[in-house]
Amino acid sequence: MLDFSDKPYRYFPPRRNPLVAWIMGIYNRRYLLPTRHRIESLEVSGQTDELKRLGRDARLMFVPNHPTHSDPEIYTEALRRIGVTSHFMAAYDVFLRSRRAAWIMQRMGSFSVDREGSDSRSMKQSGDTLRSGEHALTIFPEGNVYLQNDLVTPFHEGAALIGLRCCKSLADQNIAVLAVPVSIKATYLHDVREQLSRRLHELAEALQLELPRGLPPLEAVRSVGQTALTRNLRQRGINVPQTESLAAQIEKSAQSVIGGLEEKMSIKRRPRDSLIDRIRRARRAIHEIRIDDSRAQDHAAAGHWADEAMLALRIASYSGAYVEARPTIDRFAETIEKLYEDIYRHVCQPWAARRAFVHFSEPIDLRDFLGSFKRKARLAVRELTDACERSVQNGLDELNARNPHRGGQLWH
Repeated sequence: MLDFSDKPYRYFPPRRNPLVAWIMGIYNRRYLLPTRHRIESLEVSGQTDELKRLGRDARLMFVPNHPTHSDPEIYTEALRRIGVTSHFMAAYDVFLRSRRAAWIMQRMGSFSVDREGSDSRSMKQSGDTLRSGEHALTIFPEGNVYLQNDLVTPFHEGAALIGLRCCKSLADQNIAVLAVPVSIKATYLHDVREQLSRRLHELAEALQLELPRGLPPLEAVRSVGQTALTRNLRQRGINVPQTESLAAQIEKSAQSVIGGLEEKMSIKRRPRDSLIDRIRRARRAIHEIRIDDSRAQDHAAAGHWADEAMLALRIASYSGAYVEARPTIDRFAETIEKLYEDIYRHVCQPWAARRAFVHFSEPIDLRDFLGSFKRKARLAVRELTDACERSVQNGLDELNARNPHRGGQLWH
């Protein structure tokens, strides 16, 4: 997982230009997808015929999963095929990487969001996009790339809140706001076990770990992961918990890191908060300190806290049983790519040709949640978020069930 940015926030508004979007669409499908992302083919399925028609009368908010670094390119081509244009909410640090990339993203319809702060301009832009109906709105509710393509990571509630607020404002005009869950899947077309084994041994060598000859691949991945975890904890003076299973060790390690951080920062734990919720709260607090010039005296300490918060998030993003539950080549590839990214702090390029799938599930009419939203907003937002999350997961399960390619098959 790549580090989050704590640079001073600057808002980038959408400046969609049809000509630039058309040119970049050609560049995307002819160069970016097949060359940089090694996507040889793309299949679009689901409610494809209905969405363009629905978009003329209703307001569309797409909520895709975000399992790979290739998702924006895959999803952009899928939208082109179904004939829908969209504005995209994207993390502001992506815009800060390059002026040219920021210029292109804005002309493609993207706008920035401070995902860890209170961003009124981004919220306003989201609402304006939905209310006008000229373009759809796309939000990736996972908020980050977790490199876990078969399982959805818990959604942030921001997308549901934006949609329900807009639905409430359009109620008098009897205009529907529809949340469209989108499932994105990428799978290897050919056998990449040799490349994966080679990369895994490279990671082991970097960690000064000797993998015994003939060690089963699942044991090799577990050994590299545990070594990386132990190394990171000890470097920060944190005790390594001794447990019976890897899943329990991951859970206790993340709990230990975030618990110590909450104590340092005087953050009171809320009973209903999940582990990921606690990490996100800490990250928001750290982010607010690091971008506040009036708190310069705290910036050095906040830098150390940011490192620990990212460590907790990286640890918690591993399930401990993801590969073991179904040891497909794709799951091995995703986990080794994830380890590489966490160890070296930069993106690992795909090893071979892949096929991508984008499935548009049945739209969810937000008017069905409007009554409860008016009575108890928080509960309605949670219910809608859960409904979107379940639908995306169901779409992934459907795609996996009919995936005939080598990546979807078991290692042995």
